[in-house]
Amino acid sequence: FQEMNSHILIFAFALIAVSLACKCKDQTAKESFCNAHWVSHLKIKLRVSKQPMPGDDSRKGLNNIRYAVEHLEVFKKPDNLTNLPNEIYTPSEPPACGLILDVGKAYLLAGRVAPGGTLLSTVICGQVRPDDTREELFENVLEWKKVPTSFPPKMKEMKC
Repeated sequence: FQEMNSHILIFAFALIAVSLACKCKDQTAKESFCNAHWVSHLKIKLRVSKQPMPGDDSRKGLNNIRYAVEHLEVFKKPDNLTNLPNEIYTPSEPPACGLILDVGKAYLLAGRVAPGGTLLSTVICGQVRPDDTREELFENVLEWKKVPTSFPPKMKEMKC
């Protein structure tokens, strides 16, 4: 009986973990690209945890991660911006679909620009990936070294 209770408890915790996990809608590369405000090949310079989201009351009191980045090649940005800001915010809670990125690595990232154009944000959902089901390309966040060489020119030609 004790063993059965422990199995039920383990199953309950697993069910809770799955129900709290981030869930994203499948999108084609073009859908993700067109839905994003910005798409950039960038390098992570610094990661700082437990950051408030500047000027966003919906995330007030919640922890965010702030990344300092260097944009190496911008594939999409709002017309009213000359350059993308060098800071990106993401939620730190897994159910909110935040990203954990490694300092020193380069990624292909997409995200949103807050009204006013000074704040970039990103989450796991909506990242631009090639329409390829090979396992190494199916990750939600694409490390730049895994981006096929044929993909950046395709992004430059995408029309929304």
